[in-house]
Amino acid sequence: MTDTTLGGDYAVDQEYHSSFTRNDRFSVILVMMLMAAAIGFGLILKQQTSTRTTRYESRTAGIVAQYPAGWLLDERGNYVARMRDPRSRPFKTTFTISAVPSGGQTTTRNILDGLTIQRSADLAAYRVLSIEDFTRGSTKYTQLSFAYVDADPNPFIQRLPVVILGIDVVIPNGSRSIIVTYMADEDSYEVDRPVFDQFFASIRY
Repeated sequence: MTDTTLGGDYAVDQEYHSSFTRNDRFSVILVMMLMAAAIGFGLILKQQTSTRTTRYESRTAGIVAQYPAGWLLDERGNYVARMRDPRSRPFKTTFTISAVPSGGQTTTRNILDGLTIQRSADLAAYRVLSIEDFTRGSTKYTQLSFAYVDADPNPFIQRLPVVILGIDVVIPNGSRSIIVTYMADEDSYEVDRPVFDQFFASIRY
């Protein structure tokens, strides 16, 4: 009697699983295919969006660049231009172009020291990580890497402080130096770095 009961239960169980497989196998495969297609479409769309650019030109500063399409452009600060990604969270990835007098008694190191003093007063836990020279083509550049902590000043907005990583690249240009700055939160820094490299390579002056 026991063997018959177990055999009957086993047969019912096998019939259940067989029925489940027949009814749902196609649905599972279809869902997986749709998910794969959606992911692939998203990657293609992101790639197309990240490669589209908008021309920027400052006739006053004599600087031209191609920055990512859809980014916010601002020329109202103490810089030539600032471009920010409105989709970045919690910190908007930022490209900035500045121009400062140089030559004579003002060296590249003086410019970087001035940036460090200013930022140490304005930015929480600001630290210089490295300073190095590199050459591209016939031009020598100096790059400063830095980090600081960004905290929302609004006490009613509960957001944890975010570590921001950045670089300044100083370009000597006659009686002035052009400073190109990149800043992003630590999770986005490596992801957005190729976009900055493309932006930097597009700059003409």
